[in-house]
Amino acid sequence: MGTRLDALIVNPNKNVSMQCWLDIEAEVSRLSKLFNKFDENSELYTINKQAAHSPLFVSDELWSVFIDCKRYHSMTLGYFDISLSNYTKVSLDSVKQTVFFQDEGIQLDLGAFGKGYALERIRNILLLNKINCALINFGNSSVLALGSHPFGDSWPIGIEDPYNPQNTLGVVELKDSTLSTSGNMPSHTKHILDPHTGVYSEVRKIVSVKASNAVDAEVLSTSLMIAPEDTITAITSSFVVDEYLLFNL
Repeated sequence: MGTRLDALIVNPNKNVSMQCWLDIEAEVSRLSKLFNKFDENSELYTINKQAAHSPLFVSDELWSVFIDCKRYHSMTLGYFDISLSNYTKVSLDSVKQTVFFQDEGIQLDLGAFGKGYALERIRNILLLNKINCALINFGNSSVLALGSHPFGDSWPIGIEDPYNPQNTLGVVELKDSTLSTSGNMPSHTKHILDPHTGVYSEVRKIVSVKASNAVDAEVLSTSLMIAPEDTITAITSSFVVDEYLLFNL
């Protein structure tokens, strides 16, 4: 996923916890390869290379991801777009399960989807191992909290000000929920592209979304970084969201 993964697993059986961690490592490694558009051996790389020339068959898991991304594209008024330009020009044939690019310039990028998807897969692994108390953290931007904090009712997660690391913008309480935070950093100011304009957002802004589903939170935090203020209500009304916070820095 291109970032650090931390896991706090609360369980009296050390062997169960260690096996669960190994399962999580293996799954994250598998997903990293599946979603890696730079790996010449990955399915996504092949699709980006060839789908503008002829329709390509898509594996079941990646097909499901593409369908979800199409739904999210509609829900966010086009501000979530894995093609980084115009996802409506990505033709998905549900009968043949193929993908075709109507524009040679299209390249699919699952960077704004992958961590949320991985957190949901990790949640399944934890529950299958009968672990109901854990905190999973991808690079301080995507967090899954399972159950309650061992010494409290919830897990308090601070939202850091990247321009003043000693300053906490806010604290979100998580219990069986997820948090996704998107924003521009001082050293990385151009990494969220507005598909409507083709221009990278340079605003000093942080968006945090709390939701029961990690993919919903991930998609929404990315979309709200670039969506105009007058579209925010229309976009958020399409999601089941516990809370969203916007900080202009």
